[in-house]
Amino acid sequence: MNADKWQTIDVKNIDKSARSLHACSLDPSIRCLAELRASQINGCLSCTHFRREQAEALGISSSKLQALTAWAESDEFDEREKAALAWCESFTHFRPANPTTRKLALNAFSPRELADLTMAIEMTSALSRASRRAAV
Repeated sequence: MNADKWQTIDVKNIDKSARSLHACSLDPSIRCLAELRASQINGCLSCTHFRREQAEALGISSSKLQALTAWAESDEFDEREKAALAWCESFTHFRPANPTTRKLALNAFSPRELADLTMAIEMTSALSRASRRAAV
């Protein structure tokens, strides 16, 4: 393989890996909200746009999507969604989950769901960062 191929990040391959998460144990709307929030935090406009389209296709309300950046103060989100978004923020900002966030997540999700949520957040973050770098 020549050196040029190693210098290129193929975002499409990362996206193919991330698609396997769409069949995970987690509620698709919760997964999508967490992925959209991770894209927002990572500052990838194309990823944010893509995730927003997915959210709309899942039937997530426009009022909920508009409130996503201020989810913690919003009445738009239920307890499971807030637990997922808090978990998302702790991973996307590279902070250890505080005890409250950890307790919320453990109470809101089964161990499998929490593993799937964590992987969805991490894959989305990787895709967002790779997409931003590939565009440079």
